[in-house]
Amino acid sequence: MKKLVINLSLAFFMVLSISCKKVLEDHPLNINKESDIWDQYDATGTNAQAWVIKIYSQLPNGFIRLNGMELDCAAGDGVPSNRANAVWNVINGGYNSINTFDDNWANCYSAIRRANIFLNNYKRVPWSDPTLPKWLVAEVRTLRAYFYYEMIRRYGGVPLLGEKVYNPDDPALLQLKRSSFAACVDYIVSELDAVKDQLRPDASLANRGSGNGVAEGTDNDAGRMRPTIAMAIKAKVLLLAASPLFNPSATPALDFTGYPSFDANRWKAAADAMKAIMDLNMFALEPNRYVLNTTHVNKEFVFMRYAASYQITWGNQASPVGYTVGNVVSGGIVSPTQELVDAFPMANGKAIADPTSGYNLANPYANRDPRLSQTVFYNGATWLRRPVQTYEGGLDKPNNTNIAGGVQTQTGYYQKKFLAQDDNNTAFTPTMYHPSGLSTFCLIRYADILLNYAEAQNEFAGPDATVYAAVNAVRQRAGLNPFAAPTGLSKEQMRGLIQNECRLEFAFEERRFYDIRRWKIAKEVYGTGSLHGVSIVKNADGSLTYTPITVATPFFNANNMYLLPIANNEILANPNIAQNPNY
Repeated sequence: MKKLVINLSLAFFMVLSISCKKVLEDHPLNINKESDIWDQYDATGTNAQAWVIKIYSQLPNGFIRLNGMELDCAAGDGVPSNRANAVWNVINGGYNSINTFDDNWANCYSAIRRANIFLNNYKRVPWSDPTLPKWLVAEVRTLRAYFYYEMIRRYGGVPLLGEKVYNPDDPALLQLKRSSFAACVDYIVSELDAVKDQLRPDASLANRGSGNGVAEGTDNDAGRMRPTIAMAIKAKVLLLAASPLFNPSATPALDFTGYPSFDANRWKAAADAMKAIMDLNMFALEPNRYVLNTTHVNKEFVFMRYAASYQITWGNQASPVGYTVGNVVSGGIVSPTQELVDAFPMANGKAIADPTSGYNLANPYANRDPRLSQTVFYNGATWLRRPVQTYEGGLDKPNNTNIAGGVQTQTGYYQKKFLAQDDNNTAFTPTMYHPSGLSTFCLIRYADILLNYAEAQNEFAGPDATVYAAVNAVRQRAGLNPFAAPTGLSKEQMRGLIQNECRLEFAFEERRFYDIRRWKIAKEVYGTGSLHGVSIVKNADGSLTYTPITVATPFFNANNMYLLPIANNEILANPNIAQNPNY
């Protein structure tokens, strides 16, 4: 439990900039005592605002945050190109309460504690603008709700602190127990409902961007908590609560693992929450999916956070190893699996296993769902004015320990997601993506809302016209032709189609790992069988020979791995914190 309580060391808090937008400017917190934060002479609340910005900076950033790797590499859609990367241990099932994985407990409680400190002290500031503290309070409560959501999707029910700020030596701290999953959901939803109308107003659809991937939107408050973000977080929480992992729990005697019995109305609540956002007409799918890589403010982003330098954060990490990024040899760190590649249908919407699809084993990447080339670098794909070469001995699979430290694709593929369509450029520069050179990581976008609505509505009422409309909107934007999903699908068939659409649309966006758990299909789709790639040989006549290869055999124990373990040191510090089952 020691990590739950973070000592207040103000000298340490040099606030990180989380935005290149002027509204989220970097407020340097160069102070040495708490009273300076709640400065009675600071009518603008500069230091208090900096405290809030620090909470924003703790939002998750999906770029290589996991041992220098992406979370999807622990979900079957990729593997680390570097065989020494710690995520291989996760793939092999080597995590437990001693050796944790994606442990966000300490970060979330640190952010929640900071939120509570603000809520307990903000009135000490002589705010000259009475609207600003009202907005900030609502933002902080929304942030706090989101951090609880991050925890319950990992662990189930967790201790709810209210607005209490515990001192490290407070004996009550060691009496805290896990709240039920239901209580956590109810608390998060009630908080979001309470503050929604207290947040600063949303930008109009027109102010969110041009949709052409060039002109930035004019929303100067982008990144701040807004009413639609509160609504979207609520909808995601309700979707989680409705999902098979928690509705019902496999261990009903343990109330922190989910609900004791199934209730179909939980799906209806999730569908209604998603539909409420759709009905606002404040978001839209960007016609050009690359706009999601090249702008910070656009029509599709509902909830995003600003990250660090694009070149450092992603450009020289992801590019195939035969490219040079800023005079640095590319890392090519993620190797997408054949399973992910094969999940993309043909451009006509038919699965490649369908004998009428037109799939050609000798030319396997031709006429595929356009999202494949936007997500994965495959052999022959064009980038920076040359074809990617992942055949054996090619520029991007040189089989040479002197190139990139010997790291190269394990599967014959590299990740392209988050990199722009730079076919006509000769070299990578961060400003090709955004003039600031900074990246954004989107936590919720409008495609989420559409597909999550389709999922919840299908589970509650079956594949009605509104389900088809939501799914088809995403497929149409993807470029499928015809884009319409097959008519006459059963609920189960539509469920499978929606789950695959989520896999393709949100590949490498930190969705798949948690989706296959909340759907309770991880054992089936990830923990049974092997993951594959392809070895490509370029023959003397220029033809290519494709040979399937096995790259990993993941281990997944359905008795415990649907939830993550709470770190053992938390349990030792406070035995009242019950561990998740079978850890």
